[in-house]
Order: sequence, then structure tokens, then C-alpha cells
Amino acid sequence: MNPQEMVDYFARLAKPRLIELLKPQNVELLYDGTPGRAPTSFFLQGKAIPLKLQKSTQPYKDIHRFLGSEKVQDFILDPGLLPAVKAIKADVRGREFLITRKVARKDEAEKGPVGHLDGFGMRILLQVDFYTEEWHVIWECLYGVG
Repeated sequence: MNPQEMVDYFARLAKPRLIELLKPQNVELLYDGTPGRAPTSFFLQGKAIPLKLQKSTQPYKDIHRFLGSEKVQDFILDPGLLPAVKAIKADVRGREFLITRKVARKDEAEKGPVGHLDGFGMRILLQVDFYTEEWHVIWECLYGVG
């Protein structure tokens, strides 16, 4: 499996897991497919709602050993999704809207295959450090509440 196939695989498996972890609150989910980076705002009913970036990174010495269906959730998906879900759940309490926006590249120097969770403002970036032979799975979620 090449790196882009890995990221696509993670994104495909992460979406249902994310929905399961978020368990729909009494909050309306709005998604903006326009790529953006924090700090930015989403305008809803004439009001600017600030969006923030939640990021988590996991290093793996040999990522291929975790690609099996029985290991990928415990060792790759959950460590990446749980920090974002915890932050979102804490922020969304007592609110009406959860707004997410597609995450854009930080800059042109940022390299590596990227995957996006369809209909949700989360992306997965896979980077390889060839000197240490270490893989880094970077999860980013751009969201705000209103």
C-alpha cells in the first residue's frame, strides 16, 4: 500500500468512527467545503463565528504493522480522532451549530499525501522522515460553534 492509498484508507474508515464518537448532539452540523486555515471565521445569519484548528500527531516507527483491520482503529484512528472529538464535545455544549470547514494546506512546503473526511472539516496528512524512518500521521480539524 503506497502512502496515498494509506491516507485514503484512513479517511474512509475514520468517517463512520467520527460519527460514532460524536454521537449527534442537539446541534446542527454545517459544513463549508471552501478550504481554509485558522484563524478564520464563518458567517452565519450575519454573525461571524471564529473557527479554530485542532491538531494531533502520532509518530509510528513501522506503520505497516498497524494497517490490519483489527489494529487500525485502536492504533491509528482513535488516537487521531479522540483529541478532536473531545475538544468539539466540550465546545458544542449548549450551542446550536457546529461548523466545520475543509482544511487547506498550511503552505507550499508542506509535503505528503492528504486525505479529507467527506462532509466534515477534517484532514489527514501522512509525512515520512526518511532519516529516522518514522511515519507521522497528522490529524487536523477546523471547526467552530455558534
